[in-house]
Parts: sequence; structure tokens; C-alpha cells
Amino acid sequence: MCGFSGWVLNSALSSELMVRSLQAIKHRGPDDTHLVLGDEAPTFFSCHLSNSYSKHNFPLINNQLSKFCFGFNRLSIVDLSDKAMQPFYDKEQNLLFMLNGEIYNYAELRAEYLSGVEFISESDSEVAFHLYKKLGNSFVNKLKGMFSIVIFDYNNGCLKVWRDRLGIKPFYYAQTNQGLMFSSEMKGLFAMQAVEKELNYTGLAYSMYLGTCPSPLTIYENIQSLQPGHFLEYNITTKLINIQPYWVLKYKENSSPIPSEIFNNDIHEICKLYATGDVEKAIMLSGGLDSGTLAYFYGKYNDTMEAVHIHSDKPDSEYEFAQQNAKNAGIKINNYNIPLTFSATEIEFLLNSEEEPNAFPEPALVLCDSIKDKEIKVLYNALGPDEIFGGYGYYQTIKNFSKWSFLFHLPNFLFRKKQQHKIQEIQEFGLDAFPFIGRQLFTWNEVIQFLNENKKTIPEHPISYIKNQIKHIYPEFISLPLLKKASYYDIFYYISSHHSFRCDQPSMLYSVEMRFPFLEHTFIEKYFNQANTFNDIKKSLKPVFRNYIKPLLSPYVLAMKKQGFGVDIGQLFPEANQKDAYKQWYMLMLNKITEKLNPKK
Repeated sequence: MCGFSGWVLNSALSSELMVRSLQAIKHRGPDDTHLVLGDEAPTFFSCHLSNSYSKHNFPLINNQLSKFCFGFNRLSIVDLSDKAMQPFYDKEQNLLFMLNGEIYNYAELRAEYLSGVEFISESDSEVAFHLYKKLGNSFVNKLKGMFSIVIFDYNNGCLKVWRDRLGIKPFYYAQTNQGLMFSSEMKGLFAMQAVEKELNYTGLAYSMYLGTCPSPLTIYENIQSLQPGHFLEYNITTKLINIQPYWVLKYKENSSPIPSEIFNNDIHEICKLYATGDVEKAIMLSGGLDSGTLAYFYGKYNDTMEAVHIHSDKPDSEYEFAQQNAKNAGIKINNYNIPLTFSATEIEFLLNSEEEPNAFPEPALVLCDSIKDKEIKVLYNALGPDEIFGGYGYYQTIKNFSKWSFLFHLPNFLFRKKQQHKIQEIQEFGLDAFPFIGRQLFTWNEVIQFLNENKKTIPEHPISYIKNQIKHIYPEFISLPLLKKASYYDIFYYISSHHSFRCDQPSMLYSVEMRFPFLEHTFIEKYFNQANTFNDIKKSLKPVFRNYIKPLLSPYVLAMKKQGFGVDIGQLFPEANQKDAYKQWYMLMLNKITEKLNPKK
């Protein structure tokens, strides 16, 4: 779990720019820093960010010039020794390797494929490197985990990048006239002076509607993110970028219900798989079903596991339910109170916590800030079941509306004025798009008005943009059952460009790794393919999941009304309704970002 930056160019730049980039993302890897320069073969350097071991064993960087430069900040999770420091380099094949993330099945891979290989460390990253050298590009299909992986082939002048299937770990890049520059965060690119800070109004428009910007777009001109489940290859001679998916979620209908004992075994095995690392870990525990289930299994598997919970003093707080979940799991819970009001300093901190605007502060940020004095380096997050099993109210809405589809063919003026824009979008994009339509932040008309005021071109609708992305990589999507389409949207966008993605930067500000056991791709594939997922959705949300966990959790928790988990920004805007409060917070973040834009030259 780390952060990296790099460039592959046709003309040399000063290593001082790389030091600045690594300084900007040092929170991602506080334990050590290495720089690697060299146009034919690499030389390793330390800098003022490095630990004492690296400063003693590697020369101090001093404004060297290089066309090929890579930098790595390490957060030690698996194998805490200096031997596990990256980048890794293979002299025989002249390959450089960097991995940001975790490979959870590394021990299994090492035993199955690499029994005769000589290792210098016990790290998961080195296993992935040796696996690439043995299997080539197909190595990624063996990996279970979250990752952005960079390999530079000096002999062939080729940069290769893989991003994990659900987009948990970020990868940003900018192609310039000189070549390609990349970093784990956009601030790392800005520090390298790769591009100017200039708004991309298409990305911003989509962000205003959806709540966050869909990959590969960002709200900045000339900066893109590699899409989840995709592979990027850059040739330094031709300067061409080739991007292709290496993983696509596909629906292969399984009409045979999965028994509870198999579900229990699946969760137990995932919890064991995700238990790697030599640091203190805890569960991010709410009062809900998903984290309660995760706590139950970790409580049975690991008797030292603890939970952390944030709550406010609001009447609808999940505090009591979280206590019940912890008691049921037999684990200790540490409670942290969120203030109902924030000071000006706290608000400023929240506004500056992310690189792109969002409708509300990420709960992971507040939680990690609460536990900053503890030694916790890994937090388990229960994201996933809502999107796979139908945990949002709009699944019931879609089910109900599907029987009254003729209503959407009626003239728009027959509906209430506040609902007319939603009806119009359902008519245009289909009822399956209701996950977007039902929770849009700004209406598309409001976004168009914003663009017109700034004299910007109106792009295609964001729903159309995402639909076209899916159709490109998975043409069979069009034939999926209605609620499976809605679930697909949630997995494709809401997980990868919103929830899991948004957790990364705030948690890494505190050098904390966020893990998502339910997002193990084999688990998602298996349970997404179940044909019976939404059979009883009208009776309750997540009906199949509820049946699985009913014997495991407290009836008190099972009966809890879905409340959500996060910071109540309504306290900041007491005169506004909830939707308007979200909009006001978003615009505050956007204004804070635009204040920092570089003036045009």
C-alpha cells in the first residue's frame, strides 16, 4: 500500500521534479522513499524523504537529469523489512516493477507457480513481479487484490500499467508532447509540472450530475485516470497509448440458488484471504447488515480483531446498532463521536481533503482522523452487498415501476413539475438507469445552465456516456434482466468511480489501507450471476443476503431501518433541505478547488 510517480519522456527532466511529486504524495508511503533514474538501465537513489537505511545505502539524489524516472513512497504492510522496498528491478530482463496495493493470494501464487524462484523478500509485490516474468501479461488474471501496477521494459521501451478490477487503487496519467507522466494522485502530476491546473468542463459536468467524475475522465484538462479492469501500454518510440480491458464483469445466469453453508464458507475464506499483513487491523463498523456480517466472521476467525465506529448525537444515530453488532461478533468496539457542528478549521480541512468535489465529506476521512493516534494501518470496509444484492431503495422503485411502464409513455406535462425531468430521462434512457436518475445531485438542466453561464460546450448526457462505455466492453449488457442492469451500473460506476475510489485518498492521508473483502472479484462474479437475487425485493432490500445472514446477526440489527453512514452536512446548512445541502457542499468544494487553479499563461 503505497504511492508512486514516474515519467517516460523523449527528453530529460530534473529529478528535483520527481522529489516534489513524491513529497506531494508522501502521506501514501511514510516509511521510505526511493527514486530510480537511468536511460538504459536504472540507478537507485535516496532523498530527504527516505529513511535512514536508504540514505545510508543509496546515493542522495542531486538534481540529476533523466528521460526515464520513477519514484516510490512505501507504506509497509506485508514484510516490514527494508528488503521489501520498491521499485523491484530484474537485471537479466532489464525490467522495473512498482505496485501500489495488496495482492491477497500471494502466498498461494508463490507456492503454485514460483516454487523454484529465489526471493529477496517475503512481500506480495515481489511475488507479483516474478509471476509477470513467468507468465507475461496474463499474470494479472491470477491476482486477487487491489492494485495499480507499473512495469517498465527498458529493452523494448515500453511502459505497462494494470489497474485493479474494481478501481480501488488509483492511477492518473498525462500525455504531453514529451511523453507520458503518471502518479497515484493528481497532485503528484501537478508537482511534476506535467500540466497546468485547468478545469475540464465535461468531467465537471458529469461530476455535478453523478456526484463524482466517471473514469477515465477527471475534472482537469489533460489528466485521465486508467479505467478499472484495464491495461495500458505506452510505446516511447511511437508515443502511442493502447488501452484494453483485461477483465469485464459478465452475467452468466445461474438459476440454482446458492445454499447458506456455501455462502458462509465463501465469506469465511475471503476473510482469511484478506487477513494478510504484519500491522494492526480493525473493522469499520456501522449498525448495518454488511459490516455486521463482516464483523461476525472476523470475530470468529481472529480473536484479536477490533472495530471502530463513528457516530453523532443525532436521534437516528446507528450507535446502539453498532454496539449490538460488536457484541454479536464478540469483538471490542472503539467509539468516536462526530460533532454536530464543525469549526472553521475543521470545515477547511474537510473541503481540502479530496482533489475533486463531492456531495459530502467521505466518512473514511472522519474515521481515519478519529483513530490517528492509534497504530491501526488496515481498515476493513463492508462495501459491496448493497450493489450486488439490491440494498438501495431504487431497486424496489424499479421493480414497482416496471409493472406500470405505460406511465412513462404519457405526456410529460401530466406529471408533477419536480418530477418531469426524471420522467423525461427514464423515457430516454430506460428504467434500468434509475440508479443515476434517482440520486442525481444536480439535474442535467441545472448542469447545462452552469455550462452556458461559463460559455462551455454541452457534452452528451452522463448516462449516455456511461452506457456507451459499458456497451463498448460488454455488448451483451443490453440483454440483461432489468434489475441486473441496475446492479451492473452500481458495480461499474458507483463502486469503482465513487465509493471505493473515494475511500482511497482520504484514508491514505492518514497512511491507512482500506480493504474491501466483499469486492473480491470472484465473489462478485459468483453472486452477481445468481438469477434469484431480486425475486423478493418488494418485501425487503437485499432479500437473498438477508436470508443468508438471518441466523448470524441480532434480530435487533436485522429490523433496523436503513440509515446510511456518514457526516451530516445538513448541520452546516440548517436552512436547506438535504438535497440542497449536498449541492451547497459540492459548490463549496468546487470553489475551493478553483481558487487554487494556476493562472493561464
